Amino acid sequence: MDKRGISAIVNGDKWLILADTHVGMEFELQGKGVRVPTQTSRIVSNIVSWAEEEGSSRIMILGDVKHELPYPIESINEVKSFIENLSKSFEEVVLVAGNHDGGLEQVVSRIGLSNVKFYDSRGFMANVNGKKALLMHGNSKPNLEDFEKAEVMVMGHTHPAVVIQDEHGFVTKRPAILKIRIDKGELGKRLYGKEIEGGELNIIVLPTANHLTIGVDVASTLTTVFDAPRTILRYVEPWRIPDKIEIYLTDLTYLGTLDIVKRVTFERVNFDSI
Repeated sequence: MDKRGISAIVNGDKWLILADTHVGMEFELQGKGVRVPTQTSRIVSNIVSWAEEEGSSRIMILGDVKHELPYPIESINEVKSFIENLSKSFEEVVLVAGNHDGGLEQVVSRIGLSNVKFYDSRGFMANVNGKKALLMHGNSKPNLEDFEKAEVMVMGHTHPAVVIQDEHGFVTKRPAILKIRIDKGELGKRLYGKEIEGGELNIIVLPTANHLTIGVDVASTLTTVFDAPRTILRYVEPWRIPDKIEIYLTDLTYLGTLDIVKRVTFERVNFDSI
């Protein structure tokens, strides 16, 4: 199953962590003349299936829970239905705001479900698999005090994907998960302009959890996940550390580091042009 998220032990419980469900995307497509039936129930069904596969009773969505900007009346009921169905299916639901989530806090408040919690896009700290982790969307700088404590950052926002070509020449694009290993002191200096204690920081970047879209090719020479609007990944400066950016498929198949994937992609393109 194309499980677009990760499972982890968060504060002692097993959670499924996702990002970028973009509920209501079909309304934007309809505005462009593409008729797509509502997909909310399928998104919920996918999430429940992924959680059952992992044995997770709690769900976390790291931003862009909804899609529409601004927030049209047509998608309000879809978002309410989405949250209410997640609340029925899981013991706890955590929603972190993303850049598409204007008005979401008010919707969550009106619904008033005790097992649904909301955080702003800067995220929150938790113990994840024994590490001090900052869970956020990725469009806003985290609070300095959270960054200073974090050993791991988990985010979404940029929709990483990878293009794969098999031996027969068939090309497909698949959603991907990134693991970035970076010097915390260097990243902190670029983010905040001040000296921060160093050591290695791991950044996990999750793919979009909406089945209507795949994402952005991490190896593209034209646009990458590091160029997305208002992403903190700009501060990673990937050209400095391509050998420390690991690329995985959603089943956690390891494809290699960014420098290797880019080289393979470049060689394939040149071979095909002969």
